[in-house]
Amino acid sequence: MDEVFVRLKRGRWPFSKGLLVEALLPLGVSPEAAHAVAHTVEERLRREGRLEVSPQALRRLFLEEVALALGPEVAEALSRQTLPFEEILVAEGRRRRPFSKGLLARSLEDAGFSLKEAHEIAKRVERRLRQEGVRQISARRLEGLVAEEVRALHGQEAGRRYRERLLWAGELFVEEKPGEPRVPFSKGILAQSLMAIGLSPDRAYRLAREIEMGLHQEGVQVVQRDRLRRRVYETLLREAGEEMARRYLLLRHLRRSVRPVHILIGGVTGVGKSVLASALAYRLGITHIIPSDAVREVFRASFSKDLLPTLHCSTFEAWRALLPNIGLEAESHEARVMRGFLDQVARVAVGLRAIQERSALEGTSIVLEGVHVVPRYLEHPHREQVFTIPMLLVLQDERLHRDRFLLRDRETGHARPQEKYLHHFPEIRLIQDHLLRWAQEEGIPVIPGEDLDEAIEKALEVLVAYLEAQGRRLGEDVRA
Repeated sequence: MDEVFVRLKRGRWPFSKGLLVEALLPLGVSPEAAHAVAHTVEERLRREGRLEVSPQALRRLFLEEVALALGPEVAEALSRQTLPFEEILVAEGRRRRPFSKGLLARSLEDAGFSLKEAHEIAKRVERRLRQEGVRQISARRLEGLVAEEVRALHGQEAGRRYRERLLWAGELFVEEKPGEPRVPFSKGILAQSLMAIGLSPDRAYRLAREIEMGLHQEGVQVVQRDRLRRRVYETLLREAGEEMARRYLLLRHLRRSVRPVHILIGGVTGVGKSVLASALAYRLGITHIIPSDAVREVFRASFSKDLLPTLHCSTFEAWRALLPNIGLEAESHEARVMRGFLDQVARVAVGLRAIQERSALEGTSIVLEGVHVVPRYLEHPHREQVFTIPMLLVLQDERLHRDRFLLRDRETGHARPQEKYLHHFPEIRLIQDHLLRWAQEEGIPVIPGEDLDEAIEKALEVLVAYLEAQGRRLGEDVRA
């Protein structure tokens, strides 16, 4: 079936029914009715042969179908909003740029907010802009609106901290060595480094600001990176203790190492692997995150179902693809599930190993995450050229695990329906039990996934412990 696209000035993106559902739910429309309208819009576009549609045309069609299905009152309320598929422009002088929730979240992280807090604030700001029907907003007004939301969620002090994050911007520079190119000092980046070692956002930002103010008071305009690093270390030693100061130097060493870092995050669906991967990659400055599901999708597109049947199923039901071929009827259900799972893991691992090998040869750090990330299947000939750090993310709390599927269902506009995962929940938990046992047998660190912040802290502890052990093995001084 041909795909429908929404055409923008700077390109196009695939039509998403989820965005239409997202626009209707805040108006009190039930999920079932919202999905029905979204489906009707998509079918009408296909029926009329409109495989590429402008946001304006999509808006008109959407409002027509809402009026027919849900009544003129709902359509009128919807018409006052800026819809999720319509751009909001931010004006800075003569320049206009599309509003980006992701960029705003990054700005908030630079101001010292946690990943979770930053995304929640950015989401609230976008929701407010769209509900108020904003099509264009000045950068200054947006700045004030963000500060309002920050104050509403985290208090006056947090709002002031966000408004003042650009204080002194551009007046203090950092250089590697005298005469080399300089970059502006950033409190946000320094606070990010401090959060990476486990300091709270408030404390990390406070220390970063104190270091910046101290340099200004001394009349420093250009500081060499080694001197700045030493100053951060001494501040941490005084304010946070020897353990935090040592951890800071270790992670700085990891980021400066000529060896690339390969972080392997395994775990079953719904435990939070992608969120943990993003958080670690951001804190360690790693730009390449590879989900194993993406590798599986490439293989699915390349190999037919007849050739590799298990790749065309979810991991927890891959055994069904093997059943008619190798006679699993006599095996227990547990044995069947694991046989199908491991068949798929072994096939996806071919692609994951190729990615690791290429990254090792190119000196690129990566984060691999996914249910197929099973270390015993990921050995490769260039392993000694990289720091490979495996970990397994688990959810022991079954009720919380179930709730995660409901939350993901809502957040994706029913694109990943909870019913499928809850129907196969026993198989998902079964696979987790096996992964957990293998991790314990092989000495792979296990990260509890019940709380994101605690998971990040635990993962950072794993990284630091690994780096200390590797430093001792290689005879490297990781304290300097």
